[in-house]
Amino acid sequence: MTDLYADGAAEANRTRAHWAVTALEAFGETTGQNYLDGSLDVDGDVLRELGGDLLADMFHLARLNGFAPELIIDAGRMHFEAEVDEEQAEENEATD
Repeated sequence: MTDLYADGAAEANRTRAHWAVTALEAFGETTGQNYLDGSLDVDGDVLRELGGDLLADMFHLARLNGFAPELIIDAGRMHFEAEVDEEQAEENEATD
């Protein structure tokens, strides 16, 4: 595996967004919601529908395993905020 941060935090976050598109495409192919074209340009309504459905299904999986769905949201938010903070810190360093 290559260093995710080799090209900086902003590019690492773009890579993470591509991973999300890949996951949503796979989910959409399975459910018949084939709305994506592989790009990061995703309509908000499509993102809400596909992302919301995927999250709901993850919540069902969590519940079946005795895990609180809220913890998935909390973990995702924590990771997202930390990754955005890294990106902003790099931007601030570049302008100083």
